[in-house]
Amino acid sequence: MQEPEEKKIALELLETEQAYVNRLHLLDQVFYTELMKEARTGKTVPEEVVKMIFSNISSIYQFHAEFFLPELRKRMEDWNRNPRIGDVIQKLAPFLKMYGEYVKNFDKAVELITAWSEKSPPFQELIADIQKRKVCANLTLQHHMLEPVQRIPRYELLLKDYVRKLPSQSPDRGDAEKALEMIFMVAKHSNAAIAEMERLQNLWVVYQRLGLEDDIVDPSNELIKEGPIQKISTRNNSTSEKYLFLFNNMLLYCVPKVIQVGAEFQVHLRMDVEGMKVRELKDTEFPHTFLVSGKQRTLELQARYGE
Repeated sequence: MQEPEEKKIALELLETEQAYVNRLHLLDQVFYTELMKEARTGKTVPEEVVKMIFSNISSIYQFHAEFFLPELRKRMEDWNRNPRIGDVIQKLAPFLKMYGEYVKNFDKAVELITAWSEKSPPFQELIADIQKRKVCANLTLQHHMLEPVQRIPRYELLLKDYVRKLPSQSPDRGDAEKALEMIFMVAKHSNAAIAEMERLQNLWVVYQRLGLEDDIVDPSNELIKEGPIQKISTRNNSTSEKYLFLFNNMLLYCVPKVIQVGAEFQVHLRMDVEGMKVRELKDTEFPHTFLVSGKQRTLELQARYGE
């Protein structure tokens, strides 16, 4: 007799979970443990750096190896008598929030591996030595570290498929649908964490370009637009190159620095967005000109194009 479709998917979930736990074991019990041991001798890399690279991988490994995989295995052994996995996945879903921390840290971790491989040859050698082992299957540490980032979308796909193949009268239907909804929410949470991390990184780059002025650095700011602009001087009918950064709450009117040591721009004026007015001017000599008036002052500016 042919196995029902939903059982095949449940078995695939179990098989991929076993392979995933092996990958987590490699990351936590081999790479992390051996690099940590070496760090404690104080010769290769600070312990703090190793902890930052691997984030909360130990908690993720323990959860999957000690709880989810054994529960799933029990379910599949008992499948003929009780064909269901939805309730077990519901127990799994809340713990997947642990991935938020790991996913947020991923880019930083990869940067640290690169930086310390250049700084510390013994660190690089130890990683290369582990990567040569059969268990690594000719893949790099970075490649193995990507696996937890990809795991939640994989659960979502398998579970979607499982729900689709379930007979309408299946005793697992209610639980499986609820589990899918929970996994979907966690995946959304994980994607939001990545988007927020990228936003903060981009914001930090802008702050560095502005010389990290204390009253500007604020994680809640949102950069809307930036770009070069011409400032029109009515006194001598000339223009000079300036640069604007428009945030959700302020407009920064900047001057590009000739010698770019540290900062790229100097903030000349900060204008509050609240109460600001923008008016287009019809000037034949200076096309694409507009007036920006705020509480602080009024500027006559010329865009490069009619934007």
